[in-house]
Amino acid sequence: MDSREGGRSIEQAVAEAGLGEQHGRYRSAVAADIAIVVCCAALGFVLLAAAGGAGAVVATGLGVLALAAVGGLVTWRKANTWRHLYTGGTLTVGPRGTVTSLVTWHDVAHLRHWTRVVNLGTAYTEVPQCRLDLTSGEVLDLAKPRYKEMPEIVSFIDANISAVKLPLKTEEFRKTGAAVFGPITLAAEGVRWRESLVPWQAVTRVEVGKTRLKIWTDGRQPVVSQLLSAVPELTVLIHMFGHWQELQDQPDPSTQA
Repeated sequence: MDSREGGRSIEQAVAEAGLGEQHGRYRSAVAADIAIVVCCAALGFVLLAAAGGAGAVVATGLGVLALAAVGGLVTWRKANTWRHLYTGGTLTVGPRGTVTSLVTWHDVAHLRHWTRVVNLGTAYTEVPQCRLDLTSGEVLDLAKPRYKEMPEIVSFIDANISAVKLPLKTEEFRKTGAAVFGPITLAAEGVRWRESLVPWQAVTRVEVGKTRLKIWTDGRQPVVSQLLSAVPELTVLIHMFGHWQELQDQPDPSTQA
């Protein structure tokens, strides 16, 4: 990931990195932050108005106002920081209008996306998650800060990174006889998971839920039940799973004359 605070303009960064066409730009949700800042400021003024000369109350009021000022600055920065998506990568633009970080899809070692289900006591809410493990060792968590258009962002990023990863995983399968997706391995003889091997012919159903990938044979219980948060390149895995026979039928190009 290229990070240069206060550095290049958007046009310069896009041209240098070859990011291609822009898909959209997104800003994190700040409504809750604004509400908290307003409440803190209001409380601070109320304390000052009701202090009646009491030093402790005045100090508390000033402290709350200082907290509101800091919160206001942080909120302003969030409101003026944008994430841009391109066909070739993504970048962030800070309040000064310059690029602060840049990632091309070729910089991504692994993509993981899933849904986190949160229990609110009386109801459940679903929070999309998306993490990019970069070749540099850094991790880009796209759920922080939260974008209200997160499903659209995840869908676009997944499609573009999968287009990069599919040929690489296909080549890996043809050269080694297996393609590794974290805890799940697609091998010539079947699907490996933990200590088990599920032959291709035994698989009857594959299900991708909100939080888990499940694979069935003839039993009532899935023989594979894996959290999606641990499975990289899920879309590529599912595609290769659906075309495993074609992959096996095609010879390794390195063995051809």
